[in-house]
Formats: sequence, C-alpha cells, structure tokens
Amino acid sequence: MRNRIGTALVAAGLFSGLALAPAFAQDQSTMSDGKMAGGKMSHQQMMDKMNSMSADDKAAMFDKISSKDQMSAMKMSGHDMSKMSHQEAMDAMSKMSAQDKAAAFDKMPTSKKMAAMKMSQGAMAH
Repeated sequence: MRNRIGTALVAAGLFSGLALAPAFAQDQSTMSDGKMAGGKMSHQQMMDKMNSMSADDKAAMFDKISSKDQMSAMKMSGHDMSKMSHQEAMDAMSKMSAQDKAAAFDKMPTSKKMAAMKMSQGAMAH
C-alpha cells in the first residue's frame, strides 16, 4: 500500500513538474534584456521611470488623467475639492503650479500612476 502511494506521489510530482516547466520557460522567453516582448516595459522599468520623472513630466501626466482621478489625487494630497462645483475645481486645478500637480501625482496610488503611464505610452506608440 505504501509503495503504491509513494509511486502515485512521485508520478504526480513528475507530471506537475513537466506541466509547469513550459510555463516557466515561456515566462522567461517574454523577457529580453529586462524589456517585455512587443516593446512593453517591465513593471520594474515602469517604476524606475516613474521615480526618475521630473516635476514637469509628472504635471503633464497629471493633466492627462481623468478629472475624477485628478480630484482623487488632490484629495490624497490634502486638497479636498469635493465641496466645490466641478467647474470651480477644474479652474483651481488649471491654476496649480507644476510642483503642486507633481505632488498630487506622487500621492496617487501606484496602480493609477501605472495606468496613466501605460496610457501615455500607448499614445506615443501610435
């Protein structure tokens, strides 16, 4: 009985190992020199690029995101504009300095920043 269970476990281990090997090999083949296949940037490259962006670049990215995301970023940076009308809030954001916009961009969740960067990369590719 033990011999049969041992054999079954070894067979299951070999089977799962053989099944996973191509998946890992494929994952490694999509990366070449840290770049994703198809010219896309890896997550780490995106993070590095985001951390090395100037205040003007961050302000430009802030201007490209939706007004809802802008309002959320402003709230996270300590400027709650929810009591203002939409037009007043947009006017206030248009008068903000590049430094203020960059600070708000920095306070955004990373997922939102990544989405904004991917969106801008997609616009550059076309």
